[in-house]
Amino acid sequence: MKVILHKIGLSVVLLLGLNGVYAQSDIVSAIQTEVDRNRASLKMEGMLPPFFIEYSIHEQHNFTIAATLGSISSVEESHRRYGVPMVLVGDYMRNNLNISGARQLQPENTSLFTASGIPITIWKDLDKAYKSAVEQYKTKMAIMKQQTQDEDESNLPDFEQIEPVEILVQPSVPKFDRGYWEKYLCLASEAAKQYPDVITSNVMLQTQSITTYTYNTEGSRYIVPSPFFHRLRFTLSARAKDGQDIALSFFIDYPTFEQMPDVESFTHQCKEAMESLMQLIEAPVVEDAYNGPVLMEGSAVDALFRQTILNSLSAAPRQIQQSNSLVFNLFGSQRANLEPMLNKKVVHRSFDVKAITGQEFYKGERLSGYYPVDAQGVAPDKELTLIENGVLRQLLNGRQPTKRIPNSNGHARFSIANGGTQVLPGNIIITSSQTFSVEELRNKLIEAAKEEDLDYAYIIRGGNHQGLTLMYKIYVADGREELVRGAVTSNLNLKTLKRILGVSNEEQIVNNANTTLITPRALLLEDVDVNRASNIQFKKPFIVSKPSVR
Repeated sequence: MKVILHKIGLSVVLLLGLNGVYAQSDIVSAIQTEVDRNRASLKMEGMLPPFFIEYSIHEQHNFTIAATLGSISSVEESHRRYGVPMVLVGDYMRNNLNISGARQLQPENTSLFTASGIPITIWKDLDKAYKSAVEQYKTKMAIMKQQTQDEDESNLPDFEQIEPVEILVQPSVPKFDRGYWEKYLCLASEAAKQYPDVITSNVMLQTQSITTYTYNTEGSRYIVPSPFFHRLRFTLSARAKDGQDIALSFFIDYPTFEQMPDVESFTHQCKEAMESLMQLIEAPVVEDAYNGPVLMEGSAVDALFRQTILNSLSAAPRQIQQSNSLVFNLFGSQRANLEPMLNKKVVHRSFDVKAITGQEFYKGERLSGYYPVDAQGVAPDKELTLIENGVLRQLLNGRQPTKRIPNSNGHARFSIANGGTQVLPGNIIITSSQTFSVEELRNKLIEAAKEEDLDYAYIIRGGNHQGLTLMYKIYVADGREELVRGAVTSNLNLKTLKRILGVSNEEQIVNNANTTLITPRALLLEDVDVNRASNIQFKKPFIVSKPSVR
């Protein structure tokens, strides 16, 4: 067994329950005791007992504060635990995984805060999970007898067997000064009083921490806190003179409070957003359809890479299909399978993409996507090449082997959204071997537009945050820029990244909850469609003017 101790020392963090007290390490011990007891006794007549049981307790703390026009508008705090059982019937080669239509059970977790409630809840959850696993296994075996199996896939195990690990990371709750942040948000939100045309505005701080306690019958034990997720969000809206309601928002994620901006810096960003909104309500609506080069900057680049590359990097394990069923499994939902493109060009030759999930820091900055071990007990590498010179070399995977990705590389992650585990990226870095300054990219944009006999091209500009992007026409004749509204792009996909005219020589680090993406700050695309949005609504003006705000 691999044993890794992180900051465990002599420190013990106690968690108070209604009927008792548990130390952090005692939670894993309580899970182990009950899981081992159930493994010895869980049996149904005529059926195999489980060969693998895992149980995780996820402890989540959330705190949200919102402010509007200088006053606190809401405060919400929550602390909850929920358990996630996994029971496998059969063996590593064939079990109840990989069958379409199987959904993650929703366990009862009402007693996980009490010393006596933990084993009772685990006992109830495992009973339900075992019965469900038996039915899935019987269904899968019946289907496989009637279907012709691909020879290569039939030799693959359904679940990879690994060496057990013990990783104990002591959770450290950051110091949260509620008074400081309430004052911070009030000051930032008060800036909206200077903009009478802003109809609604809101500043919000969301903080989240999750610690996972896991034991499985392979012998793995781990306590792993997720990186803290601190988000500052600003939303605002106004109405243009022609009646179009325009809403803007942006958010900034940080894994530590220390990395967050001071109130002056954040207030400045809020003011910049309101200035942009004031310009936007005066900007013309796009009328003409456009096809040609587009320069993307800042958060627009981050959004593009998340939409294209990030959504394509996960392996897709085989599925045993039930009739009239969608492809769902215990490890996540339906997704595109890029595996047939392994060792083929998928993006521009200048691009390299690496997973650096096992790195906690990059150039001195802590990364949100780091974790020491994934949800299936596998430690991610510090560096894993996924795309090399535009060619797909590897995909992210968990312990469900595929034809070409037979081993886990530590990217099975618990998803709060679906209550189960799915393959997701952690830290991803995208670099290019052919780079230019932003000014050079701007000149190349104009030259490319001239080559297409276009009067103008487009720049989609984002800041050092996510969400807020603005679109500008840049005219070929004189380089003049004009802010426009009502425009949407339509053909941005992975193929778009094969046609690149240039990449910035500056990089940006963008944390988003539990995934960090490091990319160039600007990107010049050769061929993008830009059209007027089809759902623009023009409303009648307000009868009474907006009240003044002091």
